[in-house]
Amino acid sequence: MPTRIAEKPAAPLDVWSAPLAADPAGAAAFLAEVADRVARRPRVLVPGGGPVAAALAADGYAVIEAGVDSLPGQRFDVVYAGSDVLSRLPVQREQVRMVRRLATLLRPGGGLVVQGFHPDPARWPAHPLVTGHDCARQTLFLADGAPLRYVWPAELDLMAELADLALDSRWGGWYGEPAACGEPVVSLYRS
Repeated sequence: MPTRIAEKPAAPLDVWSAPLAADPAGAAAFLAEVADRVARRPRVLVPGGGPVAAALAADGYAVIEAGVDSLPGQRFDVVYAGSDVLSRLPVQREQVRMVRRLATLLRPGGGLVVQGFHPDPARWPAHPLVTGHDCARQTLFLADGAPLRYVWPAELDLMAELADLALDSRWGGWYGEPAACGEPVVSLYRS
C-alpha cells in the first residue's frame, strides 16, 4: 500500500527539520559506529538520501538511497529513518507500517536508527511555524498547512516492538547528549 507523503517538502517543513539536519557529518559518524558494530563491510540504507548518505559514502560505506515508496528488497546492517520519515505520515497506522517495513530490511543484529523531535506541546503555541495543533491525532500544522504527526518516544518504542525490534539506546543527538523535551532525539533499535 503506498504511503501518502508529499513529493516536495514545503519551506516550513525544511525550517522545522533544520535542527535535525544541521549536522550530517555527526549523523554519518553515529551511523558508521553502529554499522561497524554489526558487520565488517556494512551496508546502510538511507531513505531519501541527502547529505547524510553522501557523507557515509565519502567515508567508504556501501550506501543505498531510496524513496520511502520504493524501498529495495535487500537486507541492510543499518537503516536510517531521518528527521521527517515518520512525521510526514499522517496517521499512526501508517507510521507503524513504515517501522515494520524498515525492520524487514534489517539483517539479523542490524540497527534501525530513527531521528526526530521529542515532543513538547507547551512550546508550540509560541513557535512561529506552528499554526495549529490537534492533540487527539498528535498532529501539528505548519505555516503552509502541512500536517506533521509527532511520535512520543514510548510510542515509537511500541511501534518498534510490534516490528520485533528492541530499544538499544536513545540520545538527544549524535554525540550522546541526554534526550530532552522539545529537542532532537535519536533512537537506536536492534533486530
